[in-house]
Amino acid sequence: MSFTGDTHMERNSGRRKRVMIACVTFETTKVTDPIMFYEANEVHIIHYVKDPVSESGRIYNSFFERVREIVGSSPREIEFVEHNGCSVSDFSAMLRTVLGIIQSLDGECDVYVNISSGTSEYAAAAAIASMMVPGTIPFTVGSRRYTVETAEDVRRTYFVDGKPVGLTRETYDPRAMQTYSIPVPDERLVRALRILDDRNSRGLPVTSGKMVAELQRDGVGLWYRRTENSPNRRQAEAVYYQRDFVDKWKEAGWVEKGEFGNYVLTDEGRNVVETFYVE
Repeated sequence: MSFTGDTHMERNSGRRKRVMIACVTFETTKVTDPIMFYEANEVHIIHYVKDPVSESGRIYNSFFERVREIVGSSPREIEFVEHNGCSVSDFSAMLRTVLGIIQSLDGECDVYVNISSGTSEYAAAAAIASMMVPGTIPFTVGSRRYTVETAEDVRRTYFVDGKPVGLTRETYDPRAMQTYSIPVPDERLVRALRILDDRNSRGLPVTSGKMVAELQRDGVGLWYRRTENSPNRRQAEAVYYQRDFVDKWKEAGWVEKGEFGNYVLTDEGRNVVETFYVE
């Protein structure tokens, strides 16, 4: 269904369509504020009510209805798509659902996935699904203020018999999640990329000759080609550097050509060097 108010579609004229995926349990603001912030044109809301006619089911569903109401009151035209087919506490079902939504899109859009809303199973599945489809943008939403603010409200909500408990009074037995293999980036490529970034940051040349010399330096141990006896050593090393490092960086989306023709790190490349094999 589409919600149309006093539309101001000219704000998005010339822009790619923006799609957002989120899960609704007991939050509304964490879902609706990002929709407005990113000016989403299409929202996919995942939720689940086991017994909609029960009192608890009606309360649970009221959060979803409130999200729909807020989205519907937007001055922009927003397509609202509901997903209510499986439990939001089932990790595999959530991974299948989120991945299915992303893969169903035509590719001519920006896809934002809210991993701060909904259940922990949804959040984990949504984060993994986002990483499986290049270009997908997962994001988090921090809470600036809470509905439970005073010490009295905290004690009344989170304490039982004068002792801190939290929202959960009793749990089910733990269930192991299904695992999926996500390869860790190759150590040689990451460490060499960090050398490239360091040289760029210090204004040092990053030509193939300079980079090969750095990779061959004692203690670095990142160059494994034997080129000492090659009649065209410099040319051979330049070819190997391109093949063994630059081409693989480019394929992974870690580097791009900079303003002066040298290779510089992309945002993804920056995330890689700041996350993996950090001394």
